[in-house]
Amino acid sequence: MEFRKTTVLPLDDAQEARKLLRKLIDDEPYVLFVVLGEGPSREQLVSKAGKFAGLDSDLKWVVWARSLEHVRPELEKLKGDIQFKNKVLTSGTQAFVLSFADELRDVIEQNETANNVRVVRAYLNGQKIL
Repeated sequence: MEFRKTTVLPLDDAQEARKLLRKLIDDEPYVLFVVLGEGPSREQLVSKAGKFAGLDSDLKWVVWARSLEHVRPELEKLKGDIQFKNKVLTSGTQAFVLSFADELRDVIEQNETANNVRVVRAYLNGQKIL
């Protein structure tokens, strides 16, 4: 498993989970690949996203938010496409990507296959300068 460039948000402290996510969004210059939910498929997606996060010096990072409800208040503040935001907030999402400007740029929905190509495309969407 590739967790070198991954922050796993705590399940036992919702306040700390929100605090960590807010810090990564507001204070760090990252393209964030955020995986939502638990289970083997999510763990595999976290690992896959970590593999494509690049070197330590690359500005891509993975966040694993195993509880949507813990981080919902922070997700409600996100900027970007309203349709993406609605998908994220209604539990219809495996993962989403935030740009350097902290905007929602891509969503991997529940029914999508999150293969290598899809993960790379999500990162690329997050890196686009609009």
